[in-house]
Amino acid sequence: MAEREEPSSKGLTIGLAIGGAIVGGSIAQFSGVCFGAVLGSLLAQILHLRGRTRALSEQLRALEGRVVRARVETPSEPVATQPPPQPEVASAPVVAPAPVAEPAYEPPPTSAAAASSAAPAPVTPRIVVKTTPTFVDTLVERAVAWAKGGNPLARIGIVILFFGGAFLAKYAAERSLFPVELRFLLIALGAFALLFIGWRLRDARSVYAQILQGGGIAGLYLTVFAATKFHLLPLTLAFGLMVFIALAGAVLAVAQNALALAVIATAGGFVAPLLVSTGSGNHIALFSYYALLNLGVFAVAWFRTWRVLNVLGFLFTFTITGLWRAAAYAPSNLLSTDAFLILFFLMYVGVSILNCVRQPPNLKGYVSGSLVFGLPVVAFSLHASLVHRIEYALAWSALAVGTLYLLVGWTLYRTRRESFRLLVEAFAALGVIFASLAIPLAFDTRTTAAMWAVEGAGLLWLGVRQERKLARVFGTLLQFAAGVGFLINAPIATQPILNGAFIGALMLALSGYFSGYWLHRNREREAGYEQGVHIVYAAWATAWWLFAGLHEIDRFLNEARLGAALTYVALTALALEAFTAKSRWPMPRWIALYLPAASAVFGLGYALDLEHPFAQWGAVGWVALLVAHYVLLKGWDSRREPAHDKAIGWLHAGAMWLITLLIAGESSWQIDVRTMGVWPALPWGLVPALMLALLGRRDLKPVWPLAAHEHAYRVTAGLVLAMGACVWILLVNLTQDGAPDWLPYLPLLNPLDVSVALTFAALALWGTALPRETHAFLLEGRTKPAIALIATLAFIWLNAALLRALHHGWGAPLSVDGMMSSTLVQASLSIFWGLLGFVAMTTGAKRHWRIVWLVGASLMIVVVLKLFLVDLSNSGTLARIASFLTVGALLLVTGYLAPLPPRQKEAHTA
Repeated sequence: MAEREEPSSKGLTIGLAIGGAIVGGSIAQFSGVCFGAVLGSLLAQILHLRGRTRALSEQLRALEGRVVRARVETPSEPVATQPPPQPEVASAPVVAPAPVAEPAYEPPPTSAAAASSAAPAPVTPRIVVKTTPTFVDTLVERAVAWAKGGNPLARIGIVILFFGGAFLAKYAAERSLFPVELRFLLIALGAFALLFIGWRLRDARSVYAQILQGGGIAGLYLTVFAATKFHLLPLTLAFGLMVFIALAGAVLAVAQNALALAVIATAGGFVAPLLVSTGSGNHIALFSYYALLNLGVFAVAWFRTWRVLNVLGFLFTFTITGLWRAAAYAPSNLLSTDAFLILFFLMYVGVSILNCVRQPPNLKGYVSGSLVFGLPVVAFSLHASLVHRIEYALAWSALAVGTLYLLVGWTLYRTRRESFRLLVEAFAALGVIFASLAIPLAFDTRTTAAMWAVEGAGLLWLGVRQERKLARVFGTLLQFAAGVGFLINAPIATQPILNGAFIGALMLALSGYFSGYWLHRNREREAGYEQGVHIVYAAWATAWWLFAGLHEIDRFLNEARLGAALTYVALTALALEAFTAKSRWPMPRWIALYLPAASAVFGLGYALDLEHPFAQWGAVGWVALLVAHYVLLKGWDSRREPAHDKAIGWLHAGAMWLITLLIAGESSWQIDVRTMGVWPALPWGLVPALMLALLGRRDLKPVWPLAAHEHAYRVTAGLVLAMGACVWILLVNLTQDGAPDWLPYLPLLNPLDVSVALTFAALALWGTALPRETHAFLLEGRTKPAIALIATLAFIWLNAALLRALHHGWGAPLSVDGMMSSTLVQASLSIFWGLLGFVAMTTGAKRHWRIVWLVGASLMIVVVLKLFLVDLSNSGTLARIASFLTVGALLLVTGYLAPLPPRQKEAHTA
């Protein structure tokens, strides 16, 4: 049997050793590195052994299971019989048998093997335990795999050499250890040595040679730039040397077709100024140096289509430029900085064009797309941060950039080269975008929003008519840009309707509706990325339509703000329904269907800050919203569309909840204005109870909507109303003292207790009218959740009624501390709980309700514990005596009258 391949702990050991060394080094330098590496290695071995132990345990359990199954399946071993004697054969020459190798493992013979000598011995199957590699193993394995690509030692070595040389130069310069000239001469000689060795090995070891040459070029960049910073080289000579190095690196990369060499040389050149920076802030030298580097990138792009190199130069150039703009820019540097920025921009526009001479761009890819579309965005953003204080400078700049892109795109289009086709479309799009961007930079937001929205809708319509995808994309981008620009600096309205805010939002809404309608009609020819865009347009346009009207209401109708807003939403929903009927575009109808419900949520949130829900002409608005809601629901039912059936049910139920909340809230406020006491709290329970009683009738009326959507109202709406009623019962009994203000307080006949009783009755009426399956789940299920809830609420209510009666009749306190120290309250509770337990146990025994009897018995146990733990401390009081006597008598009577009923099975067999 072949040996099983054991999982290796090499990756985990290396990873934890490196991690331990790093952590230890941060604590105690060299000794910490050694200790951390050793500790990490030991931890790796412990984790590895733990995993192996777990795997071996699983293997052992698997073997034990196989042995048990083999014993069960193997028949009893028969009695072995002696084989019959073999007859003797004439003597023949005896030949020694050939040696046979012993098997590595021979299992014990079974009965079947003993019975048949010809049967081969069974072989135990080999069990392979697969262990899942940990996250650390996977991470280390991937890191090792990356390092093995190409030449790992060369990669690591050249990086270390480069950073080491940079840090050495900086360290030596700060401490003046050697003459400055000698230091830079040694670095330059090392760089030339790398170049020479790499060039000699270009044929024998190409990858290794390219890495060495890249390190040498980066070292030369570093040497020249640092010597210039320390005034060892004249500026003109340094620029000449950098030009030579850049061109030399480009020539070497192009001659050897070595992308890696170009990337290493370019990256090293860009990083060099950062490593040796002294903080002098000489941006002229820095940007001139980067201009020379970008010249090398441009030269390489003339011969090779290396888009990764182009993006690398682009990222380094504009990232470092942006960092310098944020940290060291001063207004006096405007002209020079902006000139370099424009130069960089033009260079990389040229690089984009050169890339397309040999190969069409992949504008969907990260490389080509980042350079073509990211360049103008980044460059214009930096330019805008420089000239934003100059009036109309941004407008003229955007117009210039747009014109440049349009002219370059037209020039490339005239060449009729297929490789330029995508780039021409991209440049045309960028030209239109920046030309459109000049509008808001020169005009106010009112004109901008209107012009952009109309322009975007026109472009989209043109794209639909001519089946031009790019035009549709630009039309969409323009409209969304108009919306963003509008929100950033929305105009302040000075007069209703005829103001920039309303007109701009209205144009955005109309453009969005028509764009969505055109895309919906074009859905059979739409691109893959356009699927669902018409839905976004419908939502976008509706949002702007609502903003246009609600903004006007908020500004000019303060006294009727809520009512006007709800009415406006209701009319919008009906208008969307009519628009769908004319255009046969279903999306506005769906928005209209859900719009009143969503508006009701916001309206209720707004009404919380008002005195009552009907304030600010809210009554008119809520009625209008509910009418529109039911009109839309009726229209949906008349069309008999099966879609959204569940949602329709929720919308009906939501309308029932809204009506309940509005009536309860308004009634509570009206009562609170006119009286005091417990009266304002009663509508919050009585109104849901009234709705439950309405839904508890056997035949729901009216036929529509109640009977037509019986499940939505009776079950969905009813469950929430029942939960609300239960919460009200709990809260009103825990927070109210039940004072009826102008009426005398009568136990159980006061307004609070009567309202609670009516709520219980409504719950019972509604529960009996539920469908069979719902009724079975709530009342006849195994856990009987509804019965337990109602019993708990009834217990709380009766105890609260007792405490309120003691408070109003005998002055007992209602605070927690007062009730705990009141002898009257504690004695009354003990007697009352004893009576409840007695009733529960006698009823359970009579009806054979074992659970009810157990509940009563549990309550009796609680009463007994309470007597000895609480009531016993009230020594020498009549209340204590009465509680003990009453509870004792109840226990005696209960024990005689209410024995434990048998279980249901026992009762049936008896």
